[in-house]
Amino acid sequence: MDDLFEHLMESERDKSINGFYTHFVIFLAVIAGLAIVNLVSGDSLWIQWVVLGWGTGIAAHAFMVFIKKPREEHALRAKRIARAERRAAERAPDETTQRPANGAG
Repeated sequence: MDDLFEHLMESERDKSINGFYTHFVIFLAVIAGLAIVNLVSGDSLWIQWVVLGWGTGIAAHAFMVFIKKPREEHALRAKRIARAERRAAERAPDETTQRPANGAG
């Protein structure tokens, strides 16, 4: 069960990291295209507002993927480990009282 939980967490982490990098690559491609359009059109520079707005979204996405989610996963993992240790500690006295002293059984 624990291995499955770890695998699911890693799978979700991989998906979110891949999603971020896809978002970032699309951001770079679109910004490059818009920068070319802005420079060729000869109008005043407006590309910085697009970069600022979308860049804020990219920064928020990076924060969620690389900072917030790992903290949450670490907290979940710590709770799960503490719960498993608590259950093991509760079972340990029961197992010793049920076994015969001579080792048979």
